[in-house]
Amino acid sequence: MLAVRWYRKRDLRIEEVREPNIKPGFIKIKVKACGICGTDLNEYLNGPIFIPTREPHPLTGKTAPVTIGHEFAGEVVEVGEGVKGFEVGDKVAVFPVIHCGECYFCKRGLENLCVNFGVTGLSEDGGFAEYALVRPYQAYKIPDSVSFEEGALVEPLSVGVRAVKKAQLMPGDSVVIIGAGPIGLCVLLVAKASGAGKIIVVEPSKARRKKAEEIGADITIDPSGKSVEEVIEEIRGETELGADVSFECVGLNETFKVAVESIRKGGRAVALGVFKCLTSFDAKGLVVGEKSIIGSVSHSADDFCRGISLVASKRVDVRPLITSKVKLEEIIGKGFEELVKNRDKHVKILAVEM
Repeated sequence: MLAVRWYRKRDLRIEEVREPNIKPGFIKIKVKACGICGTDLNEYLNGPIFIPTREPHPLTGKTAPVTIGHEFAGEVVEVGEGVKGFEVGDKVAVFPVIHCGECYFCKRGLENLCVNFGVTGLSEDGGFAEYALVRPYQAYKIPDSVSFEEGALVEPLSVGVRAVKKAQLMPGDSVVIIGAGPIGLCVLLVAKASGAGKIIVVEPSKARRKKAEEIGADITIDPSGKSVEEVIEEIRGETELGADVSFECVGLNETFKVAVESIRKGGRAVALGVFKCLTSFDAKGLVVGEKSIIGSVSHSADDFCRGISLVASKRVDVRPLITSKVKLEEIIGKGFEELVKNRDKHVKILAVEM
């Protein structure tokens, strides 16, 4: 079968590999759609970051090369020995988190914080292939009304679900989202579905600002050429006291400062961006304003279920996030390289019809 294999930085290869044989305790699926995540692109450009290259992953025993892709959905074609509750033909979306089930965090339903946390498509072979093996706890059935493409987008949507949950968003809360990439837009969709009031999006890309407006943003702000203080003042001008909640989806010192200092007293700032730098902000304002800074990473099984429910009930429409669909054999040139050259023009590129 065809698979997209990560070997090292800037070295992705489309290869003919052996189709995986079913194993006890696993489900084999025919992959129907798989999306490029920002993490995948980062591994391509700057890796290894999460892909194990020297020491095998503690739960999978895998090192590079690895078949990438963790945003995927497909159809069950084989059920391994000992697996119950699945039949050939079931449509499933894949919860890519791999966890031990035994550590302090797993026992409390915090799979995303597992001490041996892994991801199918990074820690083992994933969804940019014709077939993939997943554990039963990773396969969630989706109704016929949900397409495979929508099923593939449940994974990034669930990141937004977790962030909004962590923010304790209340109906009517004003929201500022910094960064309108795939995750920022997923946060926007979930916040809207959760009853948020005014939603402000800060994003330098004109195309992404337009997309944010299309899916529910009330106000978009272009920070280009403006100081951090000017952006904060613009947000405060739209919210009087400051936003009730902010979501930082970029991972830069400047955007983190905006997230913390643009919220009102008692407000909540949720950080989702993957930071590669130290940050600074008005710590005195944090204290005397009794603000809260909250971290949010990945998602749990409960978040994934909520993501499926939002899509299946039509409370959230993820289809506008898809900006391009290509065949698996085209995913490097028309997917990864396209994002490198024209990232601001895209939200989500999917490989389909595998």
